[in-house]
Amino acid sequence: MPDFTVAILDWALASSVAVTLDALGAANRIAASLGAPARSWKVFGSSAAVPLSNGLLIPAQTLGEAEDFGASLVVVPGLGLDHPSLQHGGDGRFDWERIAGRLELPDARRVIDRIRAHGARGGLVAASCSGVLVLGEAGLLDGRAATTHWRLAGLLQRRYPACRPDVARMVVRDGPVVTAGAALAQMDLMLVLIGEAYGHEIADLVARYLLMDGRPSQSCYMAWSHLQNTDETVKRLEGLIEQCLPEVPPLAVLADQLHVTEKTLARRVRRATGQTPGGVVQAVRLRRARHLLETTRLPVAEIASRVGYADATALRRLTLKTLHLAPGQLRGRPAAGPS
Repeated sequence: MPDFTVAILDWALASSVAVTLDALGAANRIAASLGAPARSWKVFGSSAAVPLSNGLLIPAQTLGEAEDFGASLVVVPGLGLDHPSLQHGGDGRFDWERIAGRLELPDARRVIDRIRAHGARGGLVAASCSGVLVLGEAGLLDGRAATTHWRLAGLLQRRYPACRPDVARMVVRDGPVVTAGAALAQMDLMLVLIGEAYGHEIADLVARYLLMDGRPSQSCYMAWSHLQNTDETVKRLEGLIEQCLPEVPPLAVLADQLHVTEKTLARRVRRATGQTPGGVVQAVRLRRARHLLETTRLPVAEIASRVGYADATALRRLTLKTLHLAPGQLRGRPAAGPS
C-alpha cells in the first residue's frame, strides 16, 4: 500500500484536492534533490473519474467493496460545500440538512466505512475543513480535540458531542487524528503531514518554495455573527464586544446585558462555537487589530489601545503567538477574511 491514501468524495473542493497532490509532488521532488527517500500515494474515489467542485474530473482508483487502506495515512480533502446543491437558493448559506444527507450518499458511506475500519486498526487519518465531518461520521472524533472551518464550529459541536472542538487553531493533532481549519488550511495540514513523513527540513523547503506562511490560528478570521444556525445570544455577544472596544466589560455585565446568566452564556457560546466567552473577546480584539494594521498607518501603540491592549508590546506578543507575525509584518498584507 502507498504511504498516503487520498480519499475523495464526489464534488470535493477542487483546490483542496489540488493542494494535497501538489504538496506531495513538491515534497517528492525536494526529497529527490536531497537524496532522501520518496513517498508514494494513491487517489481513491467512487469512480475512475471523480467530479470535483469546479466541474473538472480527477483520475482515481475505485474504492471496491473489499478495499482497505493498509498502513497508509488517509487524507480527506474538503467536501466542496459551496456546491449549489448544498446551499439555500443563491444566498451562500449552508443547508445543514442537505450536508447531513450528503454524508449518507453511497460514495460517502464507502469512504466513511473504510476510514472507520482504518481507525479501528490504529491507522492515521487527516482531514481539513468540511472533510473533518467524514472523520466525525466514522466515529474518530469521539473524545478527541479537532478543528474545522470556523463556520462549521456549531455543527461540529452538535453533530459530534463527544468531540472537543478547538476551531481557533489551524491544525490540531490528537493521537492518530489530524484536523485542519478552512479550505486552504489543507496546505497547513499537508505541511504537518509532510514534516512527519519526510522530515521537517523537507516540509520547511516545501513551505518556502510554495511561499507558504505559518498560520497557527483561525482566530483573526472568525465572525460568529456569520455562523449559520448559531445561537442568537452568541451573535449579540459579538456585537456587544465590538461596540465596547476597547473596554470590554466583565462577563457578568455582558451576560446581564444579554439577559442570561454567566453560566448560560458560557454554555451557549461553547455549544455554538466550541469556544469560551473569553476566547470570543480575544478573537474579536485580534480581528479588529489585524484589520487596522492592514488598512491604516496608525502607530502600533495606538492600534493596541483601540482594541484594549495595554501597550504595543502586549499586541506584539499576541500576534507573534497567534499569527507568528509581528504587527509590523502585517502592514500592507491583504485584508483578512474567511475563505
